[in-house]
Amino acid sequence: MGGDHSNGLDEMRSRVDRSLKRCLTWTRLGRHGKVIAEVDRILPEVEGHSQFKATLLIWRAQAHLAMGCAELALPSAAMSWELEPSPHACHLQSNALEALGDLDGTEELLRMGWRLFPDAVHLPVQLAIVLSEQARIPEALDILEEIPFDDRVPDDLRIFLFGMRSNLLAAMGRWAEADEVLRDGLGIHPESRLLGEAHDALRGARRRSKAEKALTESWRQGLRELEGVAGEVDDAIIRCCAVNELSELVCLAARRLWRAYLEHRDARPQAPDAWGAAAILATFEIDGDQSSIVGMARSVGTNPSSTRSVLNRFRTFLASLDIEFKNRAFAARTNPRLDGTPTPARRDHRLANVLPFPTT
Repeated sequence: MGGDHSNGLDEMRSRVDRSLKRCLTWTRLGRHGKVIAEVDRILPEVEGHSQFKATLLIWRAQAHLAMGCAELALPSAAMSWELEPSPHACHLQSNALEALGDLDGTEELLRMGWRLFPDAVHLPVQLAIVLSEQARIPEALDILEEIPFDDRVPDDLRIFLFGMRSNLLAAMGRWAEADEVLRDGLGIHPESRLLGEAHDALRGARRRSKAEKALTESWRQGLRELEGVAGEVDDAIIRCCAVNELSELVCLAARRLWRAYLEHRDARPQAPDAWGAAAILATFEIDGDQSSIVGMARSVGTNPSSTRSVLNRFRTFLASLDIEFKNRAFAARTNPRLDGTPTPARRDHRLANVLPFPTT
């Protein structure tokens, strides 16, 4: 009887292995529907064998994720994790949770997986990425610093980690440390095109950060105070920028535009919020961005039609200006002064976003 059971188990293992080889071939060809059909075909044969079932469910979850169906991938990944916890099941389930917007569940699962499988370095890397995308930069950096750089980490992942750690340091304004990390990475991987490009990008971003800081300081110091209805519009610009989480440079550009308009055009605002929203939209257009008038207006509770009408006034005013002057006076993202090499500003500056780093 024992021999019959063993033979039956070996035969089942052989069938599963053949099935998984087919799944691997189809995955490489991008035929994910075939993978799902194959898994569904063989799953009934492995009922009662948790290890085989957990493995097959991983393949089905992976195929659904590849097809962009996180809601279908999640049950398979979750069941695989319950049957036979593994780093791969943790990775797939957390990807599905993140895609569905459950960031708390994603973080909790990745931390659990990291505790259970400390050698699975891709789990803390994934956790650091999830945290950084939520602007939790110091926490993400702490995670990366706990990942050991030993034989468990393949070269391509090491290169990525050098780049990501440098990006996080730069995002915190720790430019010298970010540069040192990339230099260390290039010392170990001198042939890495990705690290070389990241180092060039870091130097460019640092120069631009200094230029942005200097321009912000210059505009802030040169801004005159406004009173009455004009001051209410100015306050509306500040409020609208705060609600939409816009940078100080964008806010200052819109406030400068409002002052310039007052000096050259007759303005009797009836709806300060509409004027404030329109001033911001006008500065966006100088930078080549077409934002939603309705969205910007509603963010401060004003009428989109009124905002559109005021925006047309700003457009007419801006069309009368020399293009080079207009860009230097009111552009935020594309201002020519940001391409220069200014003297350092007096106050500290923090980047809002992680620098782009090519994925491996």
